Amino acid sequence: MTQTPINGSGFPTKVHRRGFIALVAAFPFAARADPSLGEGWILLGESRVNLVKNFSIVPVTLARGLFTGLVVEAVDKPVFIESIEVTFTNGETSELRVRSIISAGSRTRKMLLPGLVRGIRVVKIIYKRVPTGGTATVRIHGRRSGA
Repeated sequence: MTQTPINGSGFPTKVHRRGFIALVAAFPFAARADPSLGEGWILLGESRVNLVKNFSIVPVTLARGLFTGLVVEAVDKPVFIESIEVTFTNGETSELRVRSIISAGSRTRKMLLPGLVRGIRVVKIIYKRVPTGGTATVRIHGRRSGA
């Protein structure tokens, strides 16, 4: 039997792959549905856009499920979204062109992902600075397959 060293916070210093997979399987992420989008749409992630950089990366895991579409929402300030690059779990990428200003409290159109159903690894939002400046919050919603 091997001992795992414990650090000052009481947690093991090294997490093994099997233990991590078991932890993820035992405690799945809670999916919040958005009733205003319709059935099957859940929140995949949220990002603070500082409008100094020109992109923001939101990690999504296969534990969230398989998806057929995406929507991006500007929560508190307008954001000009150039495009959305989606990296799937099999390593393929797809670029969804938006090229429009999303005003505060509104969303992009419902965009379909290529293929039937896809597992998403990462969503990269490419945006441009808007005259209002400051920071903005964007949320990414995904349409689950079978919904």
